[in-house]
Amino acid sequence: MSQKRKKITLIIALCILVSTVLLFVGQAIVKNKIKAAVVNLPESMALDYQDIELNLLTGHINLEAPSLKVTGKTTGKVNATIAMTAFSVSGFSYWDYMINNKIAVKTIDFKDPKITYYHNALVSTEIGGQSVMDNLKQVLHADNLTISNANLVIFDRANDSLIVKAEKLDFAITEFVMDPNSDSKVPFVFNNSILNGTNLKYKAGVFETITVDDFTLDNNNVSIEGFSLKTNYTKEELSKVITTERDHFDLRIPKIEIQNQKVTFENKKINGFSSDKLVINLPVFNIYRDKLVVDDLTLKPLYSKMLRDLDFKLQVKQVDIVDGAIIYEEKVKQDHDAGQLHFKRFNGQLKNVGNGYQLPNQTTIALDCIFMESTPLAVNWAFDVANKTDNFVFKAELGKLKAADLNPFMQPNLNLKLEGDLIKTYFTIDGNSNTSTVNLKTKYTNFDIIILKDNGKEKNKLLSGIINLFVSKNSSNQPDNFRDSDTKTVTRDSTKSIFNFVWKNTQAGLISAMAGDGTKDE
Repeated sequence: MSQKRKKITLIIALCILVSTVLLFVGQAIVKNKIKAAVVNLPESMALDYQDIELNLLTGHINLEAPSLKVTGKTTGKVNATIAMTAFSVSGFSYWDYMINNKIAVKTIDFKDPKITYYHNALVSTEIGGQSVMDNLKQVLHADNLTISNANLVIFDRANDSLIVKAEKLDFAITEFVMDPNSDSKVPFVFNNSILNGTNLKYKAGVFETITVDDFTLDNNNVSIEGFSLKTNYTKEELSKVITTERDHFDLRIPKIEIQNQKVTFENKKINGFSSDKLVINLPVFNIYRDKLVVDDLTLKPLYSKMLRDLDFKLQVKQVDIVDGAIIYEEKVKQDHDAGQLHFKRFNGQLKNVGNGYQLPNQTTIALDCIFMESTPLAVNWAFDVANKTDNFVFKAELGKLKAADLNPFMQPNLNLKLEGDLIKTYFTIDGNSNTSTVNLKTKYTNFDIIILKDNGKEKNKLLSGIINLFVSKNSSNQPDNFRDSDTKTVTRDSTKSIFNFVWKNTQAGLISAMAGDGTKDE
């Protein structure tokens, strides 16, 4: 080997040796810096781990079995704990860090995080979120950010009760960018994302809990399976713990789909939600009300006002309800069972639901179902959310109804029975938040009202005879076999719901048509 080649070989060997030494020294320095950073975290944060793996050549950092504990600055109590199998960052770009003052990485991965958080209603979460942004001095960019097999539990600090829990959460996001210097309304941006999870449980309030078996959320769509909303008490228990009337709920929906959803931000906070379509598949809704409990006399706004007064922008173009069922029970007398109303094969289409629409768009609701045993019922309902008088038009068409089908509700609640057939009934309610008018026409035969004695079984012949003196037994005495109502004004009880208002109008219309002369004054 020539002298020149020996020198070149020696130089290369020295370079490799020096590079290797520098690499080991650099890794030791970086490792020590990471350890120092862990030690020098704010007093409210304590981070522990088993080991650090570091590769400067690939820009890879891995913390084995890290665990983080966050305590309140004033209370000294633990606010959150996070324990993981591993936390890793790979593909760290030294060039971006040194030249562009930017933290750029290929991947950030959280593996098997177990997250426990104690929510304190007296502490603003906005302050905590803002402090994170304040501590981030450089732009953070990650090609891929993943969280795999996470478990989340959130407790109420006040009483240690469960607020939220979710299992097997998998989250992936691409082209994630967080810029602390951005003037954008959105705190961060990304390209694509997807979130999966199971066994979601959410305490919706003091009385109800929401559970979900499985859910998937991506940029465009949400799929929810096994949704339920249930009252935390039995019917009997609820009546004992409430001071005024409240419905007992049991809602089950096998699948919910949300299409083309979008979340909007203002001042880096969520302020709106929109979607092209929401599909509710096969819902079954059981509602029970104990009327023996003291009335709730708070004002009940109509749906138009409720939507108008939302503190965020809501805009859902269409809501489809597919083949649902509703069972409503109402207990009026202590010694009688609750009366029941049934709606099956319930289908509906709601359009322009929300407060983000401009005139002349109206919210419209079209429903059809089978009422009680076999009676077709169709409803068309329309109102303008922007109209502060809360005007609405409610139209309904009721097919052939055997009056006796209403007795499961009438007999225990009103102590009366009905006989005969309502062959066809139409009515239109034109109203607002205070008053309404109703136009009703009905065709019926052999209609009879039977008032029962106090035992709820035997006929009170005297009262039944008197009331039927005022009710026409058939509608055949009219030229078209329909009797018309001639009601003037129906006044709403604003302490009761819109459905009570609809019932008051229907009741007024039927009484006018059956007990009046069967014609409408023009």
